[in-house]
Amino acid sequence: MKDIFIAPKKNEVHMNTLSSFCQNPIDIHFQTQKTHETIILFLRSHLITNLSWIIFTIILIFLPLIIVSVLSLFQIDLLSSSTATEFITVYTLLYYLLVFSYVFLSFLHWFYNVFIVTSERVVDIDYSDVVVHNIAVTSLTHVQDVNYTQSGFIPTFFNYGDLFVQTAGNEMNFEAFSVPKPREATHIIGDLTGKSK
Repeated sequence: MKDIFIAPKKNEVHMNTLSSFCQNPIDIHFQTQKTHETIILFLRSHLITNLSWIIFTIILIFLPLIIVSVLSLFQIDLLSSSTATEFITVYTLLYYLLVFSYVFLSFLHWFYNVFIVTSERVVDIDYSDVVVHNIAVTSLTHVQDVNYTQSGFIPTFFNYGDLFVQTAGNEMNFEAFSVPKPREATHIIGDLTGKSK
């Protein structure tokens, strides 16, 4: 018996793990997603926004080597005794453990802060710590207005900006910062809610 291949529906996309913008992804789900609910738009901050903490990490990685080089220029020998060697070894291991923790938390903060628009609602998942995360949800029928801002050379060049979803009544407003293709995202949400301009 031959295997039957079922083609995905039109416009459905397999999302890359590090994607920041994906329309109609078929291979992701979130915890409170209903069985009949489909994800229309998946957003997270543009990959380029990680550049600041990546550069800072590179500086932190090479900082001990720079310090040792500067001290050797002044002919200061920190490894003159076995006690000093042990102390510097422990300090260096602790230092790089802290650098690794900084990298890990920075990546998690970028990776898990996501903005999802489904066929029924808007879901904003904010991850601020290993144990702290906040999930805000509103129905598409409560969306009053959708707009975006994109200012500066770098956001314009890399095509990312801040997306704002205004809701009705006492509900909170939703924000997605530094997301790719903010204009396209605004139109997609606007078309879903009937608020397209």
